Amino acid sequence: MSRIQLSKPSITDEEVHAVEQTLRSRWLVYGPENRAFEEELASFCGKRFAATLSSGTAALHLALLSLPQRPTRILVPSFTFPATANVAQFLPSPPEVYVADVDERTFCLPEQTVSAWLAQHESPALLVHQFGHPSPIPSAQHALIVSDAACAIGVRPALAGSLACLSFHPRKLLTTGEGGAILTDDATLIDAIRQLRAHGLRAVPGEEVMELPDAGLNYRLPEVGAAMGRVQLRRLPALIRRHRELAEQYLHRLKDLPLGFQADHPERIWQTFSVVLPQGICRKAVRELLSSEGIETQIASYGLHRLTAYRNAPRFLSQGPQHELPVCDRLHSQGMALPLHSELSDRDVDRVCDALQRALIQPAVRQS
Repeated sequence: MSRIQLSKPSITDEEVHAVEQTLRSRWLVYGPENRAFEEELASFCGKRFAATLSSGTAALHLALLSLPQRPTRILVPSFTFPATANVAQFLPSPPEVYVADVDERTFCLPEQTVSAWLAQHESPALLVHQFGHPSPIPSAQHALIVSDAACAIGVRPALAGSLACLSFHPRKLLTTGEGGAILTDDATLIDAIRQLRAHGLRAVPGEEVMELPDAGLNYRLPEVGAAMGRVQLRRLPALIRRHRELAEQYLHRLKDLPLGFQADHPERIWQTFSVVLPQGICRKAVRELLSSEGIETQIASYGLHRLTAYRNAPRFLSQGPQHELPVCDRLHSQGMALPLHSELSDRDVDRVCDALQRALIQPAVRQS
């Protein structure tokens, strides 16, 4: 029986040819492929500017570094991949990271939580558009919104803040191997980001030696990644459609099981399809049963407040108990990602759903 992979990047002969041509050109560091990719990416996402980078984490780091005023505190949803909060620890003066609970349907920060934070603190909110579902963005104070849109390429409502960060990791719909980008409409911010990603060096008209106003980093995307990304961008609408078809098939097949699901949205993309197992069901046991049938799964994501580095982080809620994050707790312990990629067949989805249904009734998955 063939194994059903959790994810699989969609690579065609066109990507292979583009990478080969770039290698033959001998131009491997930032050059024409990156510049073209930036223009095409900004256009696709409806933004004025894009800066390609070496990873989504690099994008988050430079987004915070480029803010006109270095924050003393930031808000992040507790339910996210650790990189969202980790980058704050590597600013010159690390801000205090506040974590907050998410909405049980969207898995994103509720709009009222973000609005209350901005009103009380006037400090940045780092919104995560979880698994491609847009996090609500308050209409005011966009300058204080930084979007972790790693899973939400092309989702216009997810890109409305001052800076939006993308990831091109192999689990994303568009991949360059590793890679990322920042999108913005702000010319001043994009200039700062482009300078910071190339060691901080800046050309001075008429001068032989470049200037170094501020120390920077080497966060450039290699040319082969940009060449691959340009092909992937042309294919992205078809990949988005296929992921939606598969997600809708999952939702239909699993609707009668005692599972929780992330909400749909007309403009979302389905980068990940996750389910929330009922309380009293051991996720590890379910995953082991599915693995025994040749089906790969993964935890959905992390509750930061359950990890050692952020266990004692301050918690922020616009309403309700100050120290409880019940939705994030449940998603951390019971959320599970099912296989989703463009090469998944309808029969594969049926096989996953049948196996999951069998697993949920096994005595071995019930916690005592």
